[in-house]
Amino acid sequence: MTNKNFLHLKKELNKIDSFFKKKEFDTVIKKSKILLKKNPNQAIIYNYIALSYFELDKTENALEILLLANEKLPSETSILCNTGIAYKKLGELIKARNYFYKVLKLNPKHLPSHINLGHLEGGLNNSEQATKHYSDAYNLNNNVEEVLIYSILNLSSLGKFTEAKKIVYELNSKFPKNTKSYQLFSKIHKYEIKDNHQLMMLDKIEDQSLDDEDLSNLYFAIAKSYFDQKNIEKFVDYTLKANESKYKTFHNYNFESQENKNRKIINYFNNFQFQEEVNRKGDNLIFIVGLPRSGTTLLHQIISAHSKVFGAEESNILGDFFKSKFLDDASFDNFSKRVLLNEDLVEKLSDEILSKYKMYDENKIIVDKMPFNFQWIGFIKILFPKAKVIHSNRNIVDSTFSIYRNLFEGPSMGWAYNQNYLIKYVNLYSNLMSFWKQKMGNFIYESHYERLVSDQINETKKILDFCDLEFENNCINYDKNKTPVKTVSVSQARQKIYKSSVNLSNKYVDYFPFLNQIVKKKAP
Repeated sequence: MTNKNFLHLKKELNKIDSFFKKKEFDTVIKKSKILLKKNPNQAIIYNYIALSYFELDKTENALEILLLANEKLPSETSILCNTGIAYKKLGELIKARNYFYKVLKLNPKHLPSHINLGHLEGGLNNSEQATKHYSDAYNLNNNVEEVLIYSILNLSSLGKFTEAKKIVYELNSKFPKNTKSYQLFSKIHKYEIKDNHQLMMLDKIEDQSLDDEDLSNLYFAIAKSYFDQKNIEKFVDYTLKANESKYKTFHNYNFESQENKNRKIINYFNNFQFQEEVNRKGDNLIFIVGLPRSGTTLLHQIISAHSKVFGAEESNILGDFFKSKFLDDASFDNFSKRVLLNEDLVEKLSDEILSKYKMYDENKIIVDKMPFNFQWIGFIKILFPKAKVIHSNRNIVDSTFSIYRNLFEGPSMGWAYNQNYLIKYVNLYSNLMSFWKQKMGNFIYESHYERLVSDQINETKKILDFCDLEFENNCINYDKNKTPVKTVSVSQARQKIYKSSVNLSNKYVDYFPFLNQIVKKKAP
């Protein structure tokens, strides 16, 4: 490359970088593709295009450009790593893993690949491998916030709370402006009166440089500390502050799309006639659905403790697939008419999705506890007629209260931090579940949280019987289940069954009057 060409390339890349930082991703893609024609061997251009597609939630487009890049630059680690990320986003976990290991073969000290393999192996419940890669990442560079945070999350998911707390203190020391550490600590710590960590947090909130994200981390953690201390007034005060701050981070949140989705689902299935079950598709799948904080983790721990079951935790397999089918009315209409009414296409689609679940363990029954799969029960019935669907049904006010007082990982729960939207969402959920039960009652097992905690053995036997599983004592001693727990319930899942959360909301309803707007259902 001549000096003139080099300077021109550098100038154009600076422009593209500027557009990327301004989040003008369509422009980045357009200009990068033009530049690529004259510079087909520049990895950075391919990466700009792929990363922009990631940001636009067009992972398949990203993969297409990355596979082209792999042909041109088969030993470029950044390309290989991003290809792994693309496959991971698409649920092709085995392919993703292979690409990350290709990177490490070329460069054993490639930090992003170790982190990604930590995520991936953890998702496949390969705890030993996940811990190894997080440890490798830590040893390579423990001055990176991301490395420390994921090390904490991994250790917490395995119930290694003492080790996790040590890294929290390290994170606090090295990155004093980081507030995520306080929130992570609060999930695995039981606060006492005059708790030093609480005092640290109360001092931290005086920092005027904190943004809404920082404040929400702190407020939720402080609220948790006062909840543990049974200081109701201060718990309520900081819970309100926490949700207000967190909701501000969801710019231009649109609840209407959620309402439209639910309406389209009900309208479609209202007159849908399910065909006679002619195959055994789905007999290796168990779906636990419900509201967050309804006992889904408890059910998952109980069932996944069985010797014939693999616990996949909260899989995004169904959600990622169906998300693209509800972008607009046209896409949903096309999908429902072209696919759902075509037996051959249904067969092909079910095989495709099943292959992703088999990546966890092809010899075991897979239990997926993604709560939001309650939206897809009708589709599950079509695609997997022999699957088992268990509805984790808890006192709806208790669930709602627990949602409001907790901070969740991920960008999809803007509704949870706004009282009006939270109530709307809960009522949408309640209406949709009533619709499903009326439409296909026998396909869904109603597991009542209150019954489970009061009569654990008998209720567990009923659940296992519904799943066509023989009773095992392991399922009663679920607290010894080594399956990683990555949800808000990370500490509760390591405890024996307890009843203290039953009707917990009763003493707080007067402090949170919005809870009275929930459409109540009769107790079981």
